[in-house]
Amino acid sequence: MDTEQVTRRVTSGRKLDILLGAIEEGREPKPDWIDLEGKCDPASLSDADLRAVVSRMHGCVLRGFRANEVRVKGRRRLLAYWKALAQSGFHDFGEDRWMKQYDSPFIESYDYISAYQEGGIDALDPYMVYSSVLGTWEYSVEDFISTRLGESIGTIVEPLAGTAEFSYAGHFRHPELKYVMFDLDHEAKQHVEGKPWLAGTERAFLIGDALVESTWESVRAASVGRSLAYIGKQSQNFFKAKELLQVLEWGTRHVDYLMLEVSEPYLLDEEPSIDDLTRPEQKAAGFHVALDDVDDIIPNPLTNRLDFYLIAWDEERRRNLFSYCDWVGWQAPTLTALARLLDLDVRYYHDAKLDFLPVELDVETSEVRCNNTFMLFSRR
Repeated sequence: MDTEQVTRRVTSGRKLDILLGAIEEGREPKPDWIDLEGKCDPASLSDADLRAVVSRMHGCVLRGFRANEVRVKGRRRLLAYWKALAQSGFHDFGEDRWMKQYDSPFIESYDYISAYQEGGIDALDPYMVYSSVLGTWEYSVEDFISTRLGESIGTIVEPLAGTAEFSYAGHFRHPELKYVMFDLDHEAKQHVEGKPWLAGTERAFLIGDALVESTWESVRAASVGRSLAYIGKQSQNFFKAKELLQVLEWGTRHVDYLMLEVSEPYLLDEEPSIDDLTRPEQKAAGFHVALDDVDDIIPNPLTNRLDFYLIAWDEERRRNLFSYCDWVGWQAPTLTALARLLDLDVRYYHDAKLDFLPVELDVETSEVRCNNTFMLFSRR
């Protein structure tokens, strides 16, 4: 598959207008990205003009735009600028760009700040706050389908789906695949099913427990062709050792490839008690977001057990958005050892070679020592 991305650069508002006009008239193809440089400064526009330009760009790009030279001074101006873009279908939650769902025709609002301004901490949407600081934006279905094994995949499975960002973002790029998601959270199911999916998308969101084999049997029954399952690190680290062994066993029995996101190697002594995740728009609005350790429970360096919350707070009060209690930071060597007990094939995603390689090969040329990786488990 050709994954080369096209970027168009413009250095003035006039040149941007010409480019957008050519795309709208069909004389130019949609690029993946538009870079706004030099005098092309969207922050200098009035709110109405900014929204008009951003609305046009939404229909003229596949992935989004970059405006790295923009510097908005002042809290009110920053919030107005951020909300204009967020309400117009772009988010800046990953990479260094304002992004949309791939070629999405839907204008989705990513503005969760207005709710806070109107109702305080209690009015924050916890799922949107989670997405802004911990969501899956850096990698997507596209990355893994572009590998050699990905060519045979017919179904994407997302266990412990929660907000199901992986599947939802993936279906815009690969609408030909089927998407099967499951979670114990009925509210999460409603949240995901309420999103504007492309018409005709084959998908299913099941209510089920990853620790019950019948859930995986239901996944197999709902799948088409070979399947690839993805579990993010915030989800798989809820499992104890025996539970994780069950997930590896049942997952690989009923799914062709089971992929786990794994943190870079770290020592718990290096982890701060409060990991401040506050984004610029959150600070400007008057609240903060962080991962905060539970009082009186010290992370255990022998078991990698942690207890913490995703929290939000302002001058008036604190709110626990999500609980990560009795959480285990599983590392790659342990996962490999568990997989060997089940005689599973173990591979990892090589970020430079864009492929899944055996864990014994080419590790020195990858970024697994300093970055997240993705481990892939399958029956031999």
